[in-house]
Amino acid sequence: MISDTYLKWAVTVAFVVTAVFWVARAAARSASIAGRITGLLHVLMSLAMLTMVWSSLPGVSASVGMPVFGAAAVVFLGLLVTRREHRVENGYHALMMATMVWMYAVMDPSIVGGSQMQGGGGAMDMGGMTMPMSMPMTMTMRLPSWAGYVDLAVGLAYVALAATWVAYAYRAVAVSHHSRRLTGAMQAVMAVAMAVMFLSYTG
Repeated sequence: MISDTYLKWAVTVAFVVTAVFWVARAAARSASIAGRITGLLHVLMSLAMLTMVWSSLPGVSASVGMPVFGAAAVVFLGLLVTRREHRVENGYHALMMATMVWMYAVMDPSIVGGSQMQGGGGAMDMGGMTMPMSMPMTMTMRLPSWAGYVDLAVGLAYVALAATWVAYAYRAVAVSHHSRRLTGAMQAVMAVAMAVMFLSYTG
């Protein structure tokens, strides 16, 4: 999906950092049941995205990934409806899980109608002799144009959401709001990483 190696590593670091953060949040003694659920689902999301950073195909099939993240979206919608606090965050998290469902869908050519293309390998001509190249074969996906436009829209939406989270994190100046700042910063990091993934996979 991401062709630039440095950008791949940057996104990898981002998802590793967010996974560690949400593990810590879920494991904290003061965490509520809803907080633990939120943390664990974010860890699952970060790990799923890590499998996609270095591969054109997900490590888990769409038949598994789509129901899992669809259920996660329903969980956050349930939290949105039943809990008064953190409604904005729960709504945002539900949308994040829904975009994961879409990510799995576009990575499966049988769902959106894309096609797989092989790259690498080949041969090299040296003075009339054809020498086979030992480069490994890789698989890439070519999306239909409409799916690429959806990915573009989702990616740009994540850019806007990242900026919103940065503003949210740094509006508070009180020392007591350190937790809010850190959470907002981690949400922004994750949103930027998601934006990079979707914008790099527009077909």
